[in-house]
Amino acid sequence: MTSRQLAGLGAQTAATNASMMRLAGKAGGIAAVAGSLFAMVKIMQHATTVGKEFEQALANLKAISGATNNQLLGLDKRARELGMSTRYTASQVAFLQTEFARLGFTVDEIQNATKATLDLAAATDADLAQAALIAGQTVRAFGLDASETQRVTDTMAKSFTSSALTMDKFSDSMTYVGPVARSAGFSVEGTTATLGLLTNAGISGSIAGTSLRRIFLELSNAVSYTHLRAHETKANIVCRL
Repeated sequence: MTSRQLAGLGAQTAATNASMMRLAGKAGGIAAVAGSLFAMVKIMQHATTVGKEFEQALANLKAISGATNNQLLGLDKRARELGMSTRYTASQVAFLQTEFARLGFTVDEIQNATKATLDLAAATDADLAQAALIAGQTVRAFGLDASETQRVTDTMAKSFTSSALTMDKFSDSMTYVGPVARSAGFSVEGTTATLGLLTNAGISGSIAGTSLRRIFLELSNAVSYTHLRAHETKANIVCRL
């Protein structure tokens, strides 16, 4: 092969390489565009799914709570706001609102209880449905207004993080002692603190609940007996006069 032929072959090779590089660049660009389009499609699909989930959650909330259209708009707005400002999505917030509706909470009560319960669930890493159920039942057991849910959830969170008391142990105990504690004049704070001390001592759950229930009942009976004796004494004095 002559030097001229070698030079020609080299030029052809260089041209071929240049053409291949241009094609590779175009292919890479096409691949990048295709990848971007695929990502956009996935994002749109996810957004559509999330939107449908939220719409279904609101439909369930309306059916269970009996909320009017205007009330549902308020719950919708609240769910979206909390979905933006907390670790939970708007759909999860709507689900929590629905759990309160199942407990018989009114729309106003749901509005008052939602944020505090989200905070409790986040602080204790609890399931939202469980947090709603236990917080709601505790509010009812102590005869409190739904606006005091923050007070209840703060008390629970403090005890759960400063003692061996957990959400499950608290729930098991309160099932037995909650209503009796209220009748005996004990606050949710005092009762929860006592359950924390009992749990630290190895007495927890239903055992702690039934034990504390018995103590509260005895205290209530003792107070009732004292009051009865006082009334009897007063009546005897009046009769003698």
